[in-house]
Amino acid sequence: MKPDFRKSMIWLHTYSGLVLGWLLFTIFLTGTLSYFNPEITQWMQPELQNVATSKNTINRSLSMLHDKGENADRWRIYLPNERTQKWIIQWSDGRGRHNLDLGAQVGSVISPRETAGGNFFRVFHYTLHLRGYGGRYIAGIAAMFMLVAVFSGIFTHRRFFRDFFTLRMGKLQKTLTDFHALAGVVTIPFCIMICASGIMIYVIMYMPWSAEHYAGGERQLSRALSPGLSPVVAVRKAPASSVSTPESSLAFTSALGANTQPLRDFSAIQALVDQQWAGQNQIDAITFEQPYSENGRVIVQRVNEHTLSYQTQRLVFSAHTGQPLTGYPPVSTAANVRRVFFGLHEAHFADTGLRWLLFLLGLISTALIGTGLVIWLNKRLAKVRKRHAGHTVVERLNIAALCGLPLAISAFFLGNRLIPIAIENRAALEVQVFLWVWLGCLLHSVIRAPRRAWEEQLFTIALLCLLLPLVDVYQEHTRLLEALLNGNIIYIGFFMGTLTCGVVSLKTVCWLRARPPLGAATIGQKTC
Repeated sequence: MKPDFRKSMIWLHTYSGLVLGWLLFTIFLTGTLSYFNPEITQWMQPELQNVATSKNTINRSLSMLHDKGENADRWRIYLPNERTQKWIIQWSDGRGRHNLDLGAQVGSVISPRETAGGNFFRVFHYTLHLRGYGGRYIAGIAAMFMLVAVFSGIFTHRRFFRDFFTLRMGKLQKTLTDFHALAGVVTIPFCIMICASGIMIYVIMYMPWSAEHYAGGERQLSRALSPGLSPVVAVRKAPASSVSTPESSLAFTSALGANTQPLRDFSAIQALVDQQWAGQNQIDAITFEQPYSENGRVIVQRVNEHTLSYQTQRLVFSAHTGQPLTGYPPVSTAANVRRVFFGLHEAHFADTGLRWLLFLLGLISTALIGTGLVIWLNKRLAKVRKRHAGHTVVERLNIAALCGLPLAISAFFLGNRLIPIAIENRAALEVQVFLWVWLGCLLHSVIRAPRRAWEEQLFTIALLCLLLPLVDVYQEHTRLLEALLNGNIIYIGFFMGTLTCGVVSLKTVCWLRARPPLGAATIGQKTC
């Protein structure tokens, strides 16, 4: 009974990982990069200036909004923090939404380059750039397959302790197998947490029948579980008498304007916020709803580092007097559980050390998937004299995923520096560079011999990663010097990461070229 059960688990583990392995590799790698979403965006917009958050920063924002967003329906202020220097004011009116990026100097407005930024990886890893075509459903199915692979993999390893301390460096197949087992043991909690939380985030979408039955749809169920504030209806005081003289009309207009002018000094609200939230620079964003209406309100959102939930604390005040108003109603337990899963998945709460640990676990999990794909192919090729079409498909997809995706990511970053800044739809062009390069890698893996395809794509990754710092220094030679003088960890860390990837890729190419083909059991035969 037991041997048969274990054999079943081995088969389930093998093919649950193989069927969607390339998709899982893509989701895990892009999701891992999204742990540093703000930092990547900061690097991709080097025009952003170093701005210190202070009370005066908020008042400067309000002054600009009074000038630019007069009679707007909504104001919003995004304040800079330790992870990003994006300081944005935003207002919405009948003509749409308007944004301004503010600089360090009083009254200065900067124009950072348009970019898809790090948020591209965050969105891509759960939509696969197929938001309107079922991308989130595909990602959810992949997460379910990953959970099956993880739990079935637990039954395939009878000696966890031995697997953890075994890494044979002689033959390639044994090295990959030992690393796969080691990575599987290390990342079990991480993979379960990531996949389970990813499914729970969209559980209503994946199980729509309950929403239709109990609440009439997904939106209605979400509103019932997470009630928000009642919408603000613009209200202006009417004159006491419908008949008035020009003098009384002028007096009324003056009084009305005085009563409905939103705050210019944030000090009163800041004092109340400091009483509620201990610590410095606790405000992440400020929203004014109907600022020119007498019942306008201000919503102050706290930085997301004090709770596992993705929804941070919020305080509500009057937009004119600064007095506290009734806050958000309590949400249901189900909504709180979902928010905690959401927070665990995106890890906004994590400090720098924990974020690097999660990033490392994400990379190991990605390598776990990649080595599993290579191991499956090598084992099958070692047992057959003549490969069939399935082996060829897996081999080409391995190259396109394991090499093609990192190459496309490198091209995406290089495109950020090479695409003209003033061109229209610049962010979309960056995404197109990523997609077209990835498609080119797939075609390249088909037309080239497998061994050559591995070597050439790895060499191209190394070339792009090593070229990226040179291009950046050539375009603006003062950036690196300023980063070193100012201790800009984001800028320096990004280039250290790209240089590391370039060196590792180059060393892998040298290792492959020095390694003689060992027959069918190698990654790819050197026939060209």
